[in-house]
Amino acid sequence: MYTFLGNFSFLEIWYVSSTVTKMLVNFLSETSTISFTGCFLQFYLFFSLVTSECFLLAVMAFDRYLAICHPLHYPNIVTGHLCAKLVITCWFCGFLWFLIPIALISELPFCVPNIIDHVVCDPGPLFALACASAPITHLLCYTLSSLVIFGNFLFIFGSYTLVLLAVLCVPSATGRHKAFST
Repeated sequence: MYTFLGNFSFLEIWYVSSTVTKMLVNFLSETSTISFTGCFLQFYLFFSLVTSECFLLAVMAFDRYLAICHPLHYPNIVTGHLCAKLVITCWFCGFLWFLIPIALISELPFCVPNIIDHVVCDPGPLFALACASAPITHLLCYTLSSLVIFGNFLFIFGSYTLVLLAVLCVPSATGRHKAFST
């Protein structure tokens, strides 16, 4: 659990830092600009880190499910080696998830003036600045975003539903209290 919490904290720091640093620079300077490369780097880092965090939250929900529903098997199932594999998989999948959409968006022709009236470079304003229509890229971007959001939500919801059902089946009140506190 501490391995997952440590990585979660690290992800939280970095994904907030990927946008707030540029925002603070823009507040303190006369001009509020970001380069084309900087915009796509911010876009990639922000969405990759958020996606990694979503995957990590799903892994943490699965870890809690195993700890509560299979407490005797938990030490044998969730080893340090498995935790490391799960964390690496979350990071790896998170950084691969939006790679193709970002590459496709970066190939679009952009009209002048290139002004994004947002704090973060994200797909909506970038599609609005594009001179050409890209419905396939648009669909791919929003499909991948939806898969991350809804897929992880359903997995987390399912894990905690199973945990809740297992806790409610515990016969003693003190046992239920211990399980809920876990």
